[in-house]
This record gives sequence, structure tokens and C-alpha cells, in this order.
Amino acid sequence: MHQESGYARLPYDSVKVRALIRAYIEDQDSRFSSVAVDRGEVIAMIAAYLTDYIFCDEPVVNDDLLFVKASHRGGTVAIRMVRGLERWASARGAREVFLGVSTGIAVERTGRLYQRLGFRHVGGVYSKQLR
Repeated sequence: MHQESGYARLPYDSVKVRALIRAYIEDQDSRFSSVAVDRGEVIAMIAAYLTDYIFCDEPVVNDDLLFVKASHRGGTVAIRMVRGLERWASARGAREVFLGVSTGIAVERTGRLYQRLGFRHVGGVYSKQLR
């Protein structure tokens, strides 16, 4: 994901990424993660976390990432991952799930997929590089 996305301009810290993966594995009550594997190769991943809205104590789920390798896009893997996230969020009493598209990869296509899955477009992400 890092290499293909708009984040490729930033350094990649494998130690930090490993620590984040470990945190997701160790805290499955407030963090959701899943990978899809095809012939021993990870082809997709999703990660999200349960928190409260900033203005009340109601639970909400925000994603950290959803990525599908280019060779596997257009199939059902992303749909299955999002549905798994929805089930997990619902079981934890979340009011909503927010999914973002901040990588710059297939932004419109991803947005259409999310809308087909019942998500509403409620905003946007804007970036300005400072250095």
C-alpha cells in the first residue's frame, strides 16, 4: 500500500508498522483487522478502530486502511472485508462506520463501491504538503 499510494513520498518504517500490526492483533476488542490471502500471498487488508465521537460517549468505528492489491481489485474481497468490519462494529454497539479514501488510489471507484455497500458520502480529505 505504501509504495502504490500517495504516501510513497514518505519514509517507510517497518518497526512502526510491525508495532501497529501487533497492537491490532493484541487488542481485538477495540481494533479490527483482517487480511485476505491468495496462494500464500496477502492480497488485501483492512484495519479499523472503535472509539467515541469527539462530542459524546457514543461508539463509532473509523478505518485506518483498506487496501486491495491491483491484481485483485474489482472482485469481492473488499466487499467481504467491509462486511466483516460492519459485523464487528455492530457487535460492539457502534452507531456508524466511517471509511475514508486517503491514499489517492482509485478514489472515485472506491467511493462508488462504498456507496453501493450503503455508505453515504459525507465529506472529503484534503492534503497540503508542508515539507
